[in-house]
Amino acid sequence: MAATTYQRVGGNGELGSLLFKYKLAKALTFVSLVAIVLMAIGSLVYPGGSIKQDYDDYTNNRSPGSSNLPTEEAVDYGGIKTTGKCELPRKITIAPSGDETYSPPPTDASLLKAISFVTKSEYEDYCQQWDPATGFTDAEPYNTRGECGTWQEKYTALHKHRLEQLELIKSGDLQGFTDSDRPTYISYVCKEVPANSNRGCGGLADRMSGMISTFFFALITDRAYLANWAEGNPIPLELLFDRPNVDWSFDPKEISNLFTGEKDSLLGMEQVDLLNQKYPGMGSIMFRDGPTQDFNALWNASYIEVRSNRGYIVRTFQMSSVYPERLESIGLTKENAFGCLADYMFRPTVGSRRFLNAYKQMFEMNSILSIGLQIRTDDNALANPQHDDNSLEKWNHFMICANQLASVHKQPHHKRVVYFLVTDSLKLRDEFVSMNEDPALAEKYIGTGHKDTTTVISGLPIEHIEPAQIAKYIDVEIPKEINRARMTPGVSSALMENWMLGYTNYRVISPQGYGKLAAFHSKSDNSTVAMPRFRQRDRAPDCTKPGALVKYDWLSTQWSLG
Repeated sequence: MAATTYQRVGGNGELGSLLFKYKLAKALTFVSLVAIVLMAIGSLVYPGGSIKQDYDDYTNNRSPGSSNLPTEEAVDYGGIKTTGKCELPRKITIAPSGDETYSPPPTDASLLKAISFVTKSEYEDYCQQWDPATGFTDAEPYNTRGECGTWQEKYTALHKHRLEQLELIKSGDLQGFTDSDRPTYISYVCKEVPANSNRGCGGLADRMSGMISTFFFALITDRAYLANWAEGNPIPLELLFDRPNVDWSFDPKEISNLFTGEKDSLLGMEQVDLLNQKYPGMGSIMFRDGPTQDFNALWNASYIEVRSNRGYIVRTFQMSSVYPERLESIGLTKENAFGCLADYMFRPTVGSRRFLNAYKQMFEMNSILSIGLQIRTDDNALANPQHDDNSLEKWNHFMICANQLASVHKQPHHKRVVYFLVTDSLKLRDEFVSMNEDPALAEKYIGTGHKDTTTVISGLPIEHIEPAQIAKYIDVEIPKEINRARMTPGVSSALMENWMLGYTNYRVISPQGYGKLAAFHSKSDNSTVAMPRFRQRDRAPDCTKPGALVKYDWLSTQWSLG
């Protein structure tokens, strides 16, 4: 059989092929250059564009009822940080803390949605705070401009001295103590709650009200401040907070054993129970001698052990004729005292700080007007989430108020409005954040401003910090084991969301104590609207009116006082 032969088609085939390849390569090069130029222009005009697209890709494929980002295995989150370039990843993953303290999940995708709309310079500044290894900066500057006064160095030295005296007492060396330098201490304790008792320490707001007011007393009376939560109620305080300036950690049993003996007058102890006191009762206790009350005369034992879920800092500024001037001379006012004292004494642990800062930096941007909404539904949503019937329609009076605040307070420099929701209802939270990808729903509840508004959530776990107390009056259909591993995320998340609520420019809060704690911590009086209880929602204020914003004076008369 003759061999098959092949023949090129067309004359000068090799030369024509080379010419074609040259023209094709030239065309592709030109197209590539055009694409690069267009991408560069796009990054200048809209630096967060890639994040917005990633967010949209994610939300369009998100399963119903889910408030968490996809798992690490599902998505390559990207992100670039070099000397000359910084581009945020599609989500910010927080590095494990490396100890027993809480390691938060990644920030919710809605955070990056909001950041995709900010100015180029704000985007770049924010990106510089992002750390590819740890997630975000854990820095927490305090009093850098003297905004919290001048008392810190003196109190830090006093506290150190008192702890040195305590070591002498432990060793049995009681020589050298004088009346002018008597070792004095005050502690806040949250004890285990007996099974048949309802006298718990309360939720986070109740506890913090008692804790910070007790430190306020310590500062005024030159006492060292100590604090303790019983290990199972629900977690040790040391898992929630670092001790940035003084060491407040202690063993209540050890100290009470030291101070209950009759060996020396220096070792007297007094127990003070302020749990669940009403407004009139707190007044008669703290100001029994009226406006001239000397706090040193209330309890004069060397060691005072306090159980409390009530505050009296604002009330001291209101009622006392002795302390306001003294406090203002060291830089503490009715407006800043609670927040300054809290941040001096208690610092969230490292993982929590990284997560918090990712949100705080966004809330502080000049181009963003942030409005927090704290919607406390009821304990049933926490105890039996399978029956959660909460919705935007049910709680629309909060949305109406937020919209009114935005209409009044949005300034020309505000390019974006951010609504940040904290709630005990997962169902409500999911519907709230879904407005970012549902324009019809957003228009229904946000109105004409929905195109300039982003709804943001934390995505953190939702838990009550005293589930055992809830179970005493609610039938929990699916009981959960109460242990440190389960409660640490829930308690830490409750704290983090409260701190974030305090970072917003304005907030619309439920009438209980949690939202009020955020208001006090914000150090911003007259920036909070307190909504009525659900059954009285028809009495919700017109939030376009200045009178809708309540003052600390009024907030301090409500719930856990102040």
